[in-house]
Amino acid sequence: MTAAESAGASSRRSDLGVPRLVGRDRDLSLLEQALDGRPGFVVVAGEAGIGKTRLLHELLRRRPETALVAVCPPFREPYTLGPVVDAVRRLTDRVAGLPLTGLAGALRPVFPEWAGQLPPAPEPLPDAAAARHRLLRALVELVDALGVGLFVVEDAHWADETTLELLLFLRSRREPSPRLVLTYRPEDVRPASLLRRLLAQAGVTRLEPGPLDTAGTADLVSSMLGGEPVSEEFAEFLRGHTDGLPLAIEESVRLLHDRADLVCEDGAWLRRDVAELDVPPSIRDAVLERTSRLGPAAGAALAALAVLEGERAPALVAEVAGIPLAEAEDGLVEALAGGLLHEDRDARVGFRHMLAARSVHHALGALERGRLHRRAGEALEREPVRRVAELARHFREAGDPGRWAVYAEQAAERAISSGDPRTAFGLLLALLTGGAVRGAAVSRLVQRMPLYAAPGDGPLRELVTVLRETAAGELPPAERTEVAWQLARLMFHVGDVDAASVEMERAVPGLVQDRPVAAVHAMMMLARPLGTAHPAAHHRAWLERAGRLIEAAPGPSAEVRLAFLMDRAATLLVLGDPTGWAAARDLPADGRTPGEVLQRARGFANLGEAAMLWGRYDDARRRLDAAAALAEQHQHLRLRDLVGATLAHLDWLTGDWTGPAKWHASALDADEPVLRADALLLAGLLDAARGDHRRAQEQVRAALAVGRPRGPADGSRDPSAVLARLAIAAGRPGEALAATDAAWRLVEAKGLWLWAAEIAPLRIGALLEEGRVAEAARAAEDFAAGTRGLDAPVATAARRQITALLARADGDLSGAAGHFEEASAAWTALPRPYDALLAREAAAGCRLVGGERVRAVGVLREVFDGLTALGATGDADRVRRTLADEGVRIGARVGRPGYGDRLSPRELDVVRLLVEGRTSAQIARVLGLSPRTVEKHVHSAMRKRGAPSRTALAVVAVESGDVPLPGSVPRQLLTE
Repeated sequence: MTAAESAGASSRRSDLGVPRLVGRDRDLSLLEQALDGRPGFVVVAGEAGIGKTRLLHELLRRRPETALVAVCPPFREPYTLGPVVDAVRRLTDRVAGLPLTGLAGALRPVFPEWAGQLPPAPEPLPDAAAARHRLLRALVELVDALGVGLFVVEDAHWADETTLELLLFLRSRREPSPRLVLTYRPEDVRPASLLRRLLAQAGVTRLEPGPLDTAGTADLVSSMLGGEPVSEEFAEFLRGHTDGLPLAIEESVRLLHDRADLVCEDGAWLRRDVAELDVPPSIRDAVLERTSRLGPAAGAALAALAVLEGERAPALVAEVAGIPLAEAEDGLVEALAGGLLHEDRDARVGFRHMLAARSVHHALGALERGRLHRRAGEALEREPVRRVAELARHFREAGDPGRWAVYAEQAAERAISSGDPRTAFGLLLALLTGGAVRGAAVSRLVQRMPLYAAPGDGPLRELVTVLRETAAGELPPAERTEVAWQLARLMFHVGDVDAASVEMERAVPGLVQDRPVAAVHAMMMLARPLGTAHPAAHHRAWLERAGRLIEAAPGPSAEVRLAFLMDRAATLLVLGDPTGWAAARDLPADGRTPGEVLQRARGFANLGEAAMLWGRYDDARRRLDAAAALAEQHQHLRLRDLVGATLAHLDWLTGDWTGPAKWHASALDADEPVLRADALLLAGLLDAARGDHRRAQEQVRAALAVGRPRGPADGSRDPSAVLARLAIAAGRPGEALAATDAAWRLVEAKGLWLWAAEIAPLRIGALLEEGRVAEAARAAEDFAAGTRGLDAPVATAARRQITALLARADGDLSGAAGHFEEASAAWTALPRPYDALLAREAAAGCRLVGGERVRAVGVLREVFDGLTALGATGDADRVRRTLADEGVRIGARVGRPGYGDRLSPRELDVVRLLVEGRTSAQIARVLGLSPRTVEKHVHSAMRKRGAPSRTALAVVAVESGDVPLPGSVPRQLLTE
């Protein structure tokens, strides 16, 4: 009897059941074992349709814990913490009576319907990262209060970054946390996703369900046919056509069954003749052919569900589909019977497989899709809790720019209040580039955007295009000024400084009249001597004009005045004006409001960088430490990280290379392009000193590609100086000149010779090697004339280095050796021990050639020891080879005593106090160290133990027996 001989299509479909879980007994057993052990973290990886969700559902059916199941949808703009928020809502409809602290008030933005049940909202935090951290702590408190024992995240490759941060936070806690299970598709994980960091943690159990073999295929098909046997030939045929993918097998069987291509002979199910059988090439085609065989009501319901996504109530499906509820229910029953849908415990229905939902959605015509999205948006508007990100999506797809803009702006506000500025940036960027807002509204929206959260310069350049188009339209004068101002700001952001300066100068007159504070800001941007070929006097004139305006402006706030004074002092120093030091000394010492604290922290950071440009490293560290302390204390975490990057480079300059090596490894994963670029540059410097010049060059070029490149005003962080150093080491002086050409021309045009302190010795050395002696001499004279009289130690050291290079090229080896030694003493005084050692090596080289072998060999021995201790092993090997040529053999490299992967005694002291809940400041006081030294020991211990956070380090240290468990660990560990 064939399937076609049965009572009809509907009864034929009812013969097929939902397949049971087959071929996964071992996976399920391993999954349960991993959850019952420590650390209770399992990831299930596999391609779409392999059966990850089915395996998970079987696990949930067996487990006794309260489970929180978060499903991540494939939205273009992720809904901040949306999967977790929706999961909590499904788990409970109220939080009144739960043991929550005042911290839970931070949950109000994500659970507005519980505002009356949650504590009052805490004071807003000025830093997005701090606000996000507080929200995560509050959410974890809620999860604990709900008694969640198993936290499941499906399709984690689609999770927003804040949800992934929540999982990292849960993993780092010392307190008992819910066991974690994640499913994801490895091929869909973004390169910069935090999911990669989560998956790389120690103790993760990874399962990868494989395709079904012929026997497994037969078992799966048999389970759909009520346990009746399936022929081996048919099972092998299906496995071959579907690659053993369970979803593909199921969809193929359902389609063949619907077509009456299955026959039952002698009690076994088999296929018709292969020559007559046409199996669709993809799951999508199979799904679409099956849905075409359903009734009109089922088709309408499926289309509505595909647009809505997730599990939905039948009444909502009916409203979106535009059919009566009774018809929708009949259609849903038909689709449920056909195995396309599933039903949850709340009688909501959804697609069993995301692939099926996307197949149906993609098959809809543009007009029909837009109509359904409009109905979905209008229906969801009437829900008691408005999910504004979802509403923005529906009205965007519906082609309703007005309501798209309303809800996208609300979603962006919630994202920012939740500490997720990147999602907010994406939502607003889509509005602007999608044409949802026009005219004056464009500049208003750009002004609200967290530009620092942009993932690179590409999106910012898109905004520049939008603003240019807006500026070309009809606008009132005041709005035109505002658009020009925003356009200039953005162009500065992306590094188009010359064009930005032109736009900024155009905007200034209007700003002076309507917005004097913004005018001061514009003038200060024009005063920054970055990128343009204007001479220093041009920038100085804008600085003075800004000062006159702020004095004349009606009552600028204390915050605005402090910001101006801070920026003025730093700008004077960058302009090479020594009066900047007096301006920095006379800065007001007060300022207690949040805005004033931020300006002080930002100002100290800028002054620290300016001090580095001059070579005043002690002054730089003092100011940078002050900036870091204020940023940490007041939770300006982005500023703290940026200051950390500057301090890491200062450490490299001053000879502490262990800290920068650890910092760069963590900064490479940062969302901030500036941090990644600085980390790559620092890695290049370290690689060069270790002798890996090819990799060093790759790192520096990668730094240039990451974001807006630095220039000569950034001193030792100018990539052109690093590239020139590498070229000279490789014996390619022409490349060194090419690397420094643009920077040198800029210095000449501006007359800011302090900026050339890093590149001048390199460029002049390259000119000498190229035989361009007269040109080298002129460059040396220009640099000396431009820096003489400045109390800039880095310029003094550079001048002495140049004098030595010229003497050596002139054949005065004895004089050159003396000048190199003077340069070494100048570098040592800064201190810059690496450059000091290289200068001593050059001096010894001169003495060797000049016949002073004994003296030279003694110096080279000391240089070898110094370079080895520093970590410059590549340079040390070069010195070793020079000594070997002189018949001097050196033993094993001498370095600082190391402990390998073991914690040093000092690290153990620090970790022991950390486990007791002490802050870095408290540990510093106990051990008589600086807070920065304590942080170095903490980061070293984190690296050795593979711990992603301080809390995780405390856990691992206790579990590994490094330190004993104290009587109790304060919750303070969670907030550090």
